Amino acid sequence: MKLGLLALSLVLSAGCTHFERSTGSGYSPAASPKTQVYRTKPNVRDQEWGSLQTKTRIKQLENSLRTRKELDQYSKVLPLLKSDQERIEFLELNNFEARSRWMNQNKVPARNQLQQETMRELIEAQDIAVGMPQNLVKKSWGDPENIEVSGNPEFRNERWRYSKYVSTPDGYKLERKVVYFEAGKVVGWEVE
Repeated sequence: MKLGLLALSLVLSAGCTHFERSTGSGYSPAASPKTQVYRTKPNVRDQEWGSLQTKTRIKQLENSLRTRKELDQYSKVLPLLKSDQERIEFLELNNFEARSRWMNQNKVPARNQLQQETMRELIEAQDIAVGMPQNLVKKSWGDPENIEVSGNPEFRNERWRYSKYVSTPDGYKLERKVVYFEAGKVVGWEVE
């Protein structure tokens, strides 16, 4: 009996060595070449990579604002900050008082008046420009029909929709406009 089992196992194991897999089965070595996976930075140009790191840092710092008072302060100053670097510099300060001192040292409150003077002609012509803060867009175009917010509303990343009838040679036509804001400033718009 033992001899029979031994003989049977030899026959079965020897028989398996003669089986061949089909190349179309997906199991053949030719069908699945070895690949090496490397972990590197994303396939982005260096400038874009730096911009991505900056945006990530800003997001981390924004999320570190602890009190309602700090959020309100940041929300009000956000459209007046000139660059991402200035945003980081402001957010890296430890507390509300330090940020208030920084704002005064950098004459941030005066920037609001300067912006209004610079963009007065645009507002009178009922036009907008990249970099224009939300309050001046409202002065120029009025209140939007619809406001869509992306992320935390305190950070003013929004999309405003306007529509009005404009005169054309063929009569009046409905014109729809969408204005995009990041940090409370116009970054672009489109006419539909």
